[in-house]
Order: sequence, then C-alpha cells, then structure tokens
Amino acid sequence: MSLYESILKVEKEGRCCALATIVNTVGCTPRSAGTKMLIHLDGSIEGTVGGGLAEKLVIEDALACMKSGQTVLKRYSPQVIKEHDLEPDCIKTMDIFIEPMGTSTNLYLLGFGHVAQAVLPLVKQAGFYVTVIDTRDVSGFGEALRDADEIIHVDSFSDISAAQPADGSYYIVCTSSHASDGEALGAVMDLHAAYIGMLGAKHKFVPIFNSLREKGYTDEQLMAIYAPVGLDIGGESLSEIAISIVAEMMAVKNGRDGGFSRDKKRKDMFPDSI
Repeated sequence: MSLYESILKVEKEGRCCALATIVNTVGCTPRSAGTKMLIHLDGSIEGTVGGGLAEKLVIEDALACMKSGQTVLKRYSPQVIKEHDLEPDCIKTMDIFIEPMGTSTNLYLLGFGHVAQAVLPLVKQAGFYVTVIDTRDVSGFGEALRDADEIIHVDSFSDISAAQPADGSYYIVCTSSHASDGEALGAVMDLHAAYIGMLGAKHKFVPIFNSLREKGYTDEQLMAIYAPVGLDIGGESLSEIAISIVAEMMAVKNGRDGGFSRDKKRKDMFPDSI
C-alpha cells in the first residue's frame, strides 16, 4: 500500500495522520529531498526520512501537528539535536515540512477513574486525540493507559494550562472528588470548547453550578454543559455508561440530537401512517 493509499484509508476511517516531506538537505543525508514519511497517531510510521534521532524528533513534531492541526516547516540539524539534550548522530541537516492529514478532535479526560478508562478505547476508535489529565500519578495504570496520546500530571485541576488546550476541544470532567470536579469545570468554562461533559448525579451539580453563578457565569453557559454526561440509554455498567458518553459526543460532533434514526426516517418509509 502506498503512502497516499494509507492517507485515503485513514481519512475514510475518520482518523488523523501527518505527512513529513524532506524539502531540502545540506551535506550528506541518508534521504534526499522529496522523500516522504507518514506518521500515525500511535507514533508508528510508514516510510522513513533517514532514521536516527532526527526522525525521532520529526515523529514528535508530527504528533504535535496532529494535535494542533497546524502545518510546520522545521530544520533538523546536529545543533537542533543538541538543543534536545541528545548526542548528534550521523544525520546532517534536513528541512522537513510536516502536514496533518485527515481529521482528529482533541478530547481531554479530566481525571482517569473507572469511567474514563472505559471511555478511552472507544473514543480512540472514533478518531479522537486523547489527553489524560490527573492530579494523581497514573503511571501505574499500565494497560488502561495504552490508548492515551498524552498523559499530563497537574498539581490542581484549576490549572490545566500545561495541556495547551486547543479551541474546539472536547472535555469530560470525571475526577475523583466533588471538589476537584468543581475545579476542573471552572478551568474549562472560559475555553472555546465544543463540548463539556460532567459525570455525576444532580445533587453534585447544584453546589458546583451555584459556585459558578457566583463567579458570574450565566444559566445559559451552565445549561450548555452536558451534565449528567451521556445519552439516556438506561445502562448502568461501565461499558454502557462509556458507550452513552461517546455516543453523545459523536452526536454533538456531527450536529445531531442523538434521537432514534428510525423516528427521523419513518415519514419517508411509511408516508401513509404519519
């Protein structure tokens, strides 16, 4: 399969990748101008720009481009490698253009409890770039973190600036306590979010929403929060809750209300019975 066939496959599946192209070389390099490499969200590659430390940096930059949606033209030289505290290898200087391809939407899981762990593999299948943010050390969660694109430790959910949230991102507030839920929700209220969902029951939302009202947030802003999070499918297990959350997010992403497709199509199928 060619790189372009791979790109078409990724786009058809609603996922994201990045194409890195060498546009200029200086000195003796293992690959010439015009060489291309495809980088996937999991860091795997197709093709190569020469291997070594420079390629490692290209992959890191490509992942950042997929998250931001921005193209970048960067020079990879022995000096750049030294700036990353790495020992230069045989790679000489290459100018590489990195272009994100396909679609990827950022999701921030604020807290990584049981529900977030159940949500993670589902949203990855749906093509989201997922950042896990927690005040706890979640490194010991092992396999549960396999699908996370980024893991960021914060001292408080009130400051998630280290994650560099992008406009139009999705957020699920599911921390380990009511107090930290309030901190996390307050931290994302002023961001240009496409979706904010919050896990929990009504009795938890009332004091949190009242606190936000005291800070000047309007009822219209608070009503835009999906709380409780998820479509009402009646499920109580972790997997059912996760499915309802991801289904709701996809409905928002696709501009739908999450109702039954049958009801929307019934008039066309049974015109005489409506």
